[in-house]
Amino acid sequence: MSPSRLLFSALLVTGMMEVSKPRVARGDEPSKPTSSASETNPAVPAPGHSVHGEAFSDGPRTAARILPGMGKIHFQATTAKPQAQAFIDQGVGQLHSFYYYEAERSFRQAAKIDPDCATAYWGMAMANSFNLKRARGFLAEARKRAGKASRREVLYLDALAAGIDESGNDKSRRQGWLSGLETIVHEFPDDIDARAWMVMVAWQNAADGIGSRQALDMVLDSVLQAEPMHPGAHHYRIHLQDGVKPERALKSAGLYAKSAPGIAHAWHMPGHTYTGLKRYADAAYQQEGSARVDHAAMFADRTMPFEIHNYAHNNQWLCTTYSHLGRVRDAIAVARNLVEEPRDPSKNGPNDGGSAQRSGRARWAEVLSRYELWDELLEADRTGALDWSSVPVEQVQRALALGQACAAKNDAAGLAKQIDRLKELAAIEAKGGPRRGERPGQALASPDGATAATRSALAELEGLRLLAAGDIGAAFDQFAKAPMMRKEALARAHLKARNYGLAESVARTAVREGENQVPPLAALVEVLHAAGKEKDARSTYRTLETVARWADHDFPAFRRIEAVAAPWKLDKSWSSPKDAGSAGTDEASINRIELGSLGPLLWSPFPADSFQLVDTAGAPWKLEDQRGKCVLLLFFLGGKCAHCMQQLDLFSKADQALTSRNVVTAAISTDDAEVTKQLKNNKDGVAFKMPILADPKLDLFKKYHAYDDFEGQPLHGTILIDPRGFVRYQRISAEPFLDVDFIKGEVDRINRLTAPKKK
Repeated sequence: MSPSRLLFSALLVTGMMEVSKPRVARGDEPSKPTSSASETNPAVPAPGHSVHGEAFSDGPRTAARILPGMGKIHFQATTAKPQAQAFIDQGVGQLHSFYYYEAERSFRQAAKIDPDCATAYWGMAMANSFNLKRARGFLAEARKRAGKASRREVLYLDALAAGIDESGNDKSRRQGWLSGLETIVHEFPDDIDARAWMVMVAWQNAADGIGSRQALDMVLDSVLQAEPMHPGAHHYRIHLQDGVKPERALKSAGLYAKSAPGIAHAWHMPGHTYTGLKRYADAAYQQEGSARVDHAAMFADRTMPFEIHNYAHNNQWLCTTYSHLGRVRDAIAVARNLVEEPRDPSKNGPNDGGSAQRSGRARWAEVLSRYELWDELLEADRTGALDWSSVPVEQVQRALALGQACAAKNDAAGLAKQIDRLKELAAIEAKGGPRRGERPGQALASPDGATAATRSALAELEGLRLLAAGDIGAAFDQFAKAPMMRKEALARAHLKARNYGLAESVARTAVREGENQVPPLAALVEVLHAAGKEKDARSTYRTLETVARWADHDFPAFRRIEAVAAPWKLDKSWSSPKDAGSAGTDEASINRIELGSLGPLLWSPFPADSFQLVDTAGAPWKLEDQRGKCVLLLFFLGGKCAHCMQQLDLFSKADQALTSRNVVTAAISTDDAEVTKQLKNNKDGVAFKMPILADPKLDLFKKYHAYDDFEGQPLHGTILIDPRGFVRYQRISAEPFLDVDFIKGEVDRINRLTAPKKK
């Protein structure tokens, strides 16, 4: 029998291929194999899938370890294994800080150590309470082990069951979860975790009426009396008072990161409190700490940014806070980093409003516009660095920013082009969006039905065009229709029109609404000086000096007012403000640490682990030999996995397209060298273009984390390495990755990012 027939016989035995048509799976077949072992025999999971059920096929599949700084928590479970208890304590601490992915990993580790521990499976369900299908699967496993659990643990199972009840709605589920927690607190009054979670659920029920925040605060006080550094109590107090009375959460804001210093979210949340109090320096300290903790953990654990809860949210907020403080270069660096980070077709696509890329583009353009860095803005757009998507809201943001830049540079033609673009977008919105096959620009209907953002942007640019033409009255009629126009920009427009009184009025409103922010104060100094109010200008400049003690001074507005202030500083009575490290004197400034010790401010790709294997021709294949090219590694589960064969076929068909992009593809198999050779040299017309490397001992699978440590089995993995040898994208999962077009797009983007800079 030929080698290929041996392969197909094996496929038939395992039920991975149709009996009537024995063949290697082809790339033009459906994304799911037509027949698999799990379909013909449900008791046998498909390759890469968990033996415990589909709930276990997703989520973290590499081993957990005891980490520092997860929070001081003890949550007693029924287990005779101290190590299992340690991971349960860690998992509960992570739950209290919404560190869900790592919490699930901790509970999985506890279940590996003690498979009969019901609380370990309850914890997995808790970590997925927003993913009801998975949560119910985990809870079902916990129920199987409830006979060995304590009364308190069973009550936790009951409470969570009500919280994820399939027959209920969101409101009834939250009420059921809350009622269950109340039962626990009644029967076990010393359970401070249940008390803390009661407050969390009550806060989450805010849309239906939160009741007395003071009463909930007293519940949290009772938790903190028992454990002053309980991370959940500090976390939920910040949420409870966020946007309402943030000053009541000040002590918790100062202590939360200290209670769980290893969790990024514990650093981030105090930023909510300080932002609410206009204490931007303190907010920046917290948010920067969050970014650094996240990046250190991601680098250590080979985690992609799109796998991190609230990652984009924190970093775009950090960018805005830096902008308020005048830390322009740091703000741009953080925003640009968000734009350039890895993407994933299912986790941060162009329509995902929370994606790092959308947040980064919006903040980057916003900072460049706010600080009048017009040449940088135009260059970032021209080179594609901003990398705008085709999503309408981004196209509006782009047209507005470019129009502002053109107006500032007296480019009438460029400004007119962006006005026309906004009219096109407004017309498309008015018609309910582009029709099938219709390109933006083809729809020119009335813009009356456009969104508020588009109408405001269009009015602002029309006003700038009229102002440049000297039609002052018509210009300000348009500005009146642009409620989203920055007030400091409107004040400068009045200044240009010599409307000094209105310029001052608008500038003072901007300062009042943007308390403790650099740009409005800078604009007011300019306006007051131009209006001849030298004393007021000088006084405002002193305030600005205090607020801008951390600011970069190389942006246009600061250069202008520094020229104005130069004579003032010659006065012998002039003195510079002291550099106070914090705006406050409470917990925020006590025992602060050097943030650089936490990790890097910006994300960077981690280096790919070096390796050498032998291909099917007996030649060595070294990763180092591919330096200067992108490398695509496809970890697959051997020739018996029909879905893997489909993946190899798809990427083989794309070989020319990938090679033209400077990509080298290699497939790493779980099979031994002989079977791998049979697969490569099959006689049935399936040409696998890439070299196929054998890794039967799974050493490389483990090195690249394409391995389930909990169940001891290999996983599908797709790894994209840049020409410098750094991992730019990875997907480790129960299913092989089939999106060839996505890989092409990412390679194009990586090549742009890593190309030598032109001098």
